[in-house]
Amino acid sequence: MTEEVKQRKIEHVGIALGQDISAQQRANWNDIQFVHQALPELDVDKIDTSVTFLGHTLRYPIFMSSLTGGHPDVTSINRNLARAAERYGLALGVGSQRAAIVNPDVASSYAVTRQNAPHAFLIANIGAPQLIVQARHPAFTLQQVQQAIDMIGANALAVHMNSLQEAAQPEGDRRSAGEAAALKTLTGQLDVPVIAKETGAGVCREQALLLRSCGVAAIDVGGAGGSSMSAMEAARSESRGDGRTMNIGLLYRDWGIATPICVVEAGVAGLPLISTGGVRNGLDVARALALGATLAGMGFPFLKAASESYEKVCELLETVVEELKVAMQLSGAKSIADMRQIDIVVTGETRNWLTLRGFEETLKDMAQRRWRKYKASGDGNWSLKSSAGVEESEVHLQSD
Repeated sequence: MTEEVKQRKIEHVGIALGQDISAQQRANWNDIQFVHQALPELDVDKIDTSVTFLGHTLRYPIFMSSLTGGHPDVTSINRNLARAAERYGLALGVGSQRAAIVNPDVASSYAVTRQNAPHAFLIANIGAPQLIVQARHPAFTLQQVQQAIDMIGANALAVHMNSLQEAAQPEGDRRSAGEAAALKTLTGQLDVPVIAKETGAGVCREQALLLRSCGVAAIDVGGAGGSSMSAMEAARSESRGDGRTMNIGLLYRDWGIATPICVVEAGVAGLPLISTGGVRNGLDVARALALGATLAGMGFPFLKAASESYEKVCELLETVVEELKVAMQLSGAKSIADMRQIDIVVTGETRNWLTLRGFEETLKDMAQRRWRKYKASGDGNWSLKSSAGVEESEVHLQSD
């Protein structure tokens, strides 16, 4: 088991970097359109991108999504990510720490994050399947979970939910009954907040409410549209000659709920949300924030950059931040908090899904946030203060 888990980690990274494992289902970020502000009255260099997440202030609402660890060859990747997280004041998650819990020899591939990011918000990571007894191994003890947290001096713990990946994995853990009860028990025993994290299939409204009842402090929706863990495991199954499991992975490559939909659906739980799944640029980050996410997570882009160099990670981050600021300026949002007050129009497949799921009024509200605020004021005037927070002049508008 020890060498098996260790080997799986390096295979995951190799496949992610060397093969196309993107979900065939698009994240449909283009369905989220901003209502452009022709006179935004806002300077880009005055935009405040800081955000508070689980009591910690981050410089940017960008999460370096839980990626890797568990093999000596990936230590440099986590080192590069950690250095960037420290420099830019970001949250960083490590990959599943099961490998180091069963084999302490590889703990350094995770611990390198805290060594290089003494002040960053670090998120430890274990799997929900490991919280219950499986056919091939016992459940993790509280002490083993705490070991994962202590390994990186984590500020929070992510418990990843990956039933689809396990189903498509040659050596996957197929049992899931009892995970919710185990998660609820765990959240009541730890001193750090727990983040429930999907890994590419998404979180719907009902599951978000279930997770809230389990005591999680935040939800990483991990929606469909980015890398497909099912496709990744299909590639591993093929290399082992396991045709049946490979076919499951290929069949379910497109399974899941697109990320923008997840952000809206999971929002009913009233918890901080991380939007991961197909986020590829600063405009996607802006879209996620406008839908209600607190942070937007990126996985593959950071993995690719970190596999090359620390400088590549910094270059990627600075590009994404500039793209985000442009979206904020053109939307008239001077802060991340303002992003939830701007107008967005949801179209296409995303609108169709959410309408059928009962979110029609929510979508209408998103499209008319500023207009409803104006009408509620009752004075019939639209001022610069209404648009950009600067009271200089007023323009009279006809009331409806």
